[in-house]
Amino acid sequence: MDIVPHSGAGTIFAIKIPLTLALMPALIVGVANQRFALPQGSVLELVRAGDGTENRIETLEGVKLLRLRDQLIPLIGLGQACGLAAEPEAVAFVVVMQVGERGFGVVVDNVFDTEEIVVKPLAATLREVELFSGATILGDGSVVLIVEPNALSGMAGEAPRVDNG
Repeated sequence: MDIVPHSGAGTIFAIKIPLTLALMPALIVGVANQRFALPQGSVLELVRAGDGTENRIETLEGVKLLRLRDQLIPLIGLGQACGLAAEPEAVAFVVVMQVGERGFGVVVDNVFDTEEIVVKPLAATLREVELFSGATILGDGSVVLIVEPNALSGMAGEAPRVDNG
């Protein structure tokens, strides 16, 4: 920012905004009273799963799975991935995501809204944390971390092979 004072005429404030700012559509979700942004380019759908819903969460060979339209999709809890203590609920929101050919589900407590967010790089001390690709500031002034779908994909594990014959 440049400040140029002019005696008797006022002051000029010149703000330079970098052209490299990236806008991205994101789904804002919540876990353990924290909000996170999931890039919408990787989001396929949002479903409710658990008691009283048509989508069940199952455990097979130690892997949590979502049974969605006769498909088994590996799950990762966003709270678990972030190291937040999140109580498992009887009914949860599952954000079904895809990275390349790999589909997986992300369990969250709340789904807030979709927003166009401005991606800001992480501070140098946080750049080694692979789970987050950046941060953004929402309209209410809160800072929200942007989750890296590739990192979540690796944490979700693989769905065990099921023999149908």
